[in-house]
Amino acid sequence: MPASSGASHGVAAFVTLILGTVLSKFIWNLVPPLGQLSLVTIQTIQSLTGANIPTTERFAGAVVVMIGFSFLWGVVYHLGRHS
Repeated sequence: MPASSGASHGVAAFVTLILGTVLSKFIWNLVPPLGQLSLVTIQTIQSLTGANIPTTERFAGAVVVMIGFSFLWGVVYHLGRHS
């Protein structure tokens, strides 16, 4: 059981990472306020924690896509698992 659910989560994480990186520039072209919000959020987290997080538009766009896909994956997984 853990091998099958672990594999699906691993594949989901990998796909999310790749798609987030590839689609990051489209966030700034299609929804600039969302990209700007992501950039401000990253800068706020960086200032509060002191973490060394890149604060570039490309990284912020990737984060938006990755969070969106992760949320969708969680919903689909939960519905598929508990329905």
